[in-house]
Amino acid sequence: MQMENPTSDQIQAWCAACRHSTLSGEDFSRHIRLYEQIFGKEPIPPFFPLWYPQYMGNVQQTNLYQTIQLWREKLVKNTSVAPSGDLPEELYAAFHRWSVEHRADFWRYVIFDRLNIPFQHPPETILSFPKGNIEQPKWLDGAAWNVIEVLLRQPPEHTALIYERENGESQKWNYGDLITYIKRTAGALYAQGLREGDRIALCLPMRPEAIFLYLGALYAGISVATIPDSLSGEEISARLRIAKPKLLFIQDGLHREGKFIPLYERLQAHPLPPTIVLPGKEAIQTRLRNNASTWMQFISDSQSLSQPYYGPSDKEIGVLFSSGTTAEPKAIPWTQLTAIKALADAYFYHDVHPTDTITWHTNLGWMMGPWLLFAGFGHGATIALYEGPPTSPSYCKFIERQSITILGVVPSLVRRWIETDAWKEADWSQIRLFSSTGEASNPWHMWRLMAKANYKPIIEYCGGTEIGGGYITSTLIHPNAPSQFCVPALGIDFILLNEMNQPDTEGELFLLPPSIGLSQTLLNADHHKVYYQDTPPIQEGWKGASDAPISLTYEGVRMHLRRHGDYMRRLPSGRWSSGGRADDAMNLGGIKVSAAEIERVVAQVPGVGEAAAIAVPPPEGGPERLILYIVQAQGTSREPEEWQTLLSQQIREKLSPLFHLHAVEIVSELPRTASNKVMRRLLRTQYLEAIQKGK
Repeated sequence: MQMENPTSDQIQAWCAACRHSTLSGEDFSRHIRLYEQIFGKEPIPPFFPLWYPQYMGNVQQTNLYQTIQLWREKLVKNTSVAPSGDLPEELYAAFHRWSVEHRADFWRYVIFDRLNIPFQHPPETILSFPKGNIEQPKWLDGAAWNVIEVLLRQPPEHTALIYERENGESQKWNYGDLITYIKRTAGALYAQGLREGDRIALCLPMRPEAIFLYLGALYAGISVATIPDSLSGEEISARLRIAKPKLLFIQDGLHREGKFIPLYERLQAHPLPPTIVLPGKEAIQTRLRNNASTWMQFISDSQSLSQPYYGPSDKEIGVLFSSGTTAEPKAIPWTQLTAIKALADAYFYHDVHPTDTITWHTNLGWMMGPWLLFAGFGHGATIALYEGPPTSPSYCKFIERQSITILGVVPSLVRRWIETDAWKEADWSQIRLFSSTGEASNPWHMWRLMAKANYKPIIEYCGGTEIGGGYITSTLIHPNAPSQFCVPALGIDFILLNEMNQPDTEGELFLLPPSIGLSQTLLNADHHKVYYQDTPPIQEGWKGASDAPISLTYEGVRMHLRRHGDYMRRLPSGRWSSGGRADDAMNLGGIKVSAAEIERVVAQVPGVGEAAAIAVPPPEGGPERLILYIVQAQGTSREPEEWQTLLSQQIREKLSPLFHLHAVEIVSELPRTASNKVMRRLLRTQYLEAIQKGK
């Protein structure tokens, strides 16, 4: 029988075993046996917490706990949200409720008392609604500032960036060096004729020059559209058409598994803006067009820009692309407000300190790339990057060599480490916490990850590009269980609605704005239609994630649910687990893509009459798998295996080589609604039922 909560004696026995290295060794079956012995049950997900802050952490030294204690001492005046006790969980619950009932006060406290954001001119108001609309609030109105100045206050001698190549060579830059490169790159952009309000595009791996370009552009008031280098030429070109940059920075090619894969040449058939081409490992191997030049030509003889551009809080700093339920990717502007959300989340949940060395194997084209720069540099930490693939034993040793203390992962990567045993020779005992983002995780894999670092916590962190951070998370003041979230993020609330649009313990997740970081515009779509149109009206008596009643108005403005598209479950313990996507978008290997995008490229293959793409979690839990339903064109007859080979190649070439097609199902017709829409949810249900029946 599943026990709801372990006893205090069981918790202490488990923590003592972890502290005294009883669980050391590579034989994971020993961990399972000890779990059974102590907790008196077979380990079946959802697992009990495997990390407890009162015995295995240092609650009092965390940024989050200190923030709550200072709030408790100085700011709590409303007895309705005063903590009911002294336990960290009780303190957080009260603090979260205050943060959503008094959002302007919360963000004032965070910005001025905890993050100490430097303003050229401070804001006149924290939050207002000039349009009388909850969708379009005005945050920090009247302020003039530049988010890059958060970096400029760090001690110049402190190490800011480490870049290790596959051959083992590494380079280091301190904060003084970083600031010099930022100003120099900003000056080079000015020399190209770009000015504040202009936009450039980056299609680069996570290398030092990409970081200097991103931060240098922001310093100069120039926006940066970031595009993943893993996309096909067609997909890169589509994003360039949407962003309309005045200058493109791209690498000539990528080196993977000893092979040179052209990147710049992928775009030869597409129109390009003036382009700066950076070399890969060696000198540039591609032939440059007339409107292209090299990185050395760009950066040489440029003069540093001495002063940053100071702009309003809603000044665009970048554009990221996130798939929705249409064939065209959504272009989401990030503003200086988005950077504040990233800074706050890193401070509260990831507990970033100047003594930390952080790594995420990511890209500036994905949300966690820019997020990492704000999270790391904004708090004076060291960011470490590795040139090669993260699946290799060398990457696992890089984590040890560079003494990584905060390691970011996607669940698919953890699965690969386990399958290949790539981490076998690496000592990860110096890690103090992990962060898992991008997709639903497998609890067995997360347990193995915790054990690899002598039982360190995993911050399960879920949000989105259009949020700039998370809406639900783990913390270092709550017990940590594999693949489970502890609490809603501060300053934002949400509700789960079932298919009858009624509150439930599982269902589609809707956000409750306003919050700093939430997008308010899209470059290529109607923001209201995408996020707010036809969402269920809030009803009297509904409660948010904090179990407090949801007000029908905020500051006299009518509250309105915001569509997000995730599917969540609330467990009997009060924690949450992710069920993937509830809409027609999916996460494949940590990359968000729409069903429509996949169906569009699949339809180009001869013999495909109709296609429907769905993503389903494996029976054991974890990252979603891509399944394609195909109606064959008249006169076509192929076996599913043949279709899988053809369609896999098409998806890799036209979308991304990172997308894996798990299975193809041949059907005579697709189920449709009365309005002729494909019923993908029905296909998901049928597929999962077939798996359970052992098809």
